[in-house]
Amino acid sequence: MKRIAAILVLGIIAIGGLARIVRAQDAPVDPRILAYDKGPAKIDVSKYSADMQAKYKVFAKKCANCHTIARAINSEFATEDEWERYVKRMMRKSGTLISADEGKQIFEFLAYDSKLRKKALYDKKMAEAPKN
Repeated sequence: MKRIAAILVLGIIAIGGLARIVRAQDAPVDPRILAYDKGPAKIDVSKYSADMQAKYKVFAKKCANCHTIARAINSEFATEDEWERYVKRMMRKSGTLISADEGKQIFEFLAYDSKLRKKALYDKKMAEAPKN
């Protein structure tokens, strides 16, 4: 009897989490953000280190659970601060779909990629950042 009750509780928790994800995906999205979805949907990481290629795979797999990876690839985020806030927000939104370790790998990939692929934007934002 306790086993059945435990299974029911876990089922209810799982359904609640799934419902939260479905609601988040059905929420209206800002047209500016939707425009990012229309850009390139992958990054050529063949010249990146094996470590960064592995982190790209984590990024692509985990982020595609809730939205296109084009959204992150084509966003105007470039600095470490922006990516840290973005990844943490996505971890909160997705519940437990992104573990702390996966979030760290995703952040590290996006921060690294921005310094190469979005170099001009990264440099501009760093030059405009307030100096502490």
